[in-house]
Amino acid sequence: MTSFRACMIAVFLSLAAGTLAAGQDVLTAQQYADRLRSYQDRISELNTAPHKAPELRDSIPDSLTVESNHGQITVETKFLREGLNRFLISEPKAKDKILSGLGERLRALRVEADLYEQPDRGNDAAHKKLEEILSSREFNRVRGPSWLELLRQRIGAWLLKQLRRISPRVPDLQNAGQIFVWTMIGLAAAVAGVWLYRLSRESMTGQPREILPFLPSSQSWQEWLAQARAQASAGNWRDAIHLGFWAAVSRLESDGVWAPDKARTPREYLRSIPGSNLSREPFSALTRNFEASWYGSRPTTEADFVQFTANLERIGCR
Repeated sequence: MTSFRACMIAVFLSLAAGTLAAGQDVLTAQQYADRLRSYQDRISELNTAPHKAPELRDSIPDSLTVESNHGQITVETKFLREGLNRFLISEPKAKDKILSGLGERLRALRVEADLYEQPDRGNDAAHKKLEEILSSREFNRVRGPSWLELLRQRIGAWLLKQLRRISPRVPDLQNAGQIFVWTMIGLAAAVAGVWLYRLSRESMTGQPREILPFLPSSQSWQEWLAQARAQASAGNWRDAIHLGFWAAVSRLESDGVWAPDKARTPREYLRSIPGSNLSREPFSALTRNFEASWYGSRPTTEADFVQFTANLERIGCR
């Protein structure tokens, strides 16, 4: 059991065995502890001086080689560089958590180094102390980055790389990933808006076409209007508006506003009116009332017909 514990401590200390980097200094146990303490202090400074993060990140090697009582051990420190990269591109509210996690991890490494150098001095007590440290509330909050944080980190790194291709002097962008994500959300919202707009247009133009057996203008607008008023006298307000709409179409068609086509929908008639034509605005109101009453089956009242007639008069159907 003791051998197993010693093995686990060695694994935690080294994090992962690696090859000795060419030209890299070999540290004594004391130098290694001092180096960890230095990293811990400099990381603490980032709470008030975050601009020092790039310099600290670039000064940290991928690994440290330590001469211990058990021979040379390679301790990977790449996690510090990766953590500082996350710090640089993360939202402000996440930065404290990242620094806290890095500090706790360095603290654990220092404890493990002491234990590994003194394996024969109260292993059980030292291991118990280590377990207390690792089970503390601060260390429990330390976790690896989530998939979303990793994605944002990769997006931020990719964006920074592309910007530096354009200009090598582009500084580290702390919120590059966040900016990119919100930009993509904005683009997605714009695409969705265009799609919904087109869908609404298609649903509008997809209304049943009322194909007349003859052109609206083949019957004078006066005749259409007379039939509409007859229906209104009988209280058939929906039919009155229906016939009144064709009176308006016949009037504008006779005036040459558009070429005759008995297969047009109400919206297609409206789109055929030039924007400068004074009849466009009242005909637009007529079209809305007609669609709501005839196609939408909205209950139609005398007040609706009175309003409809007012717009008919504005285009000359009196």
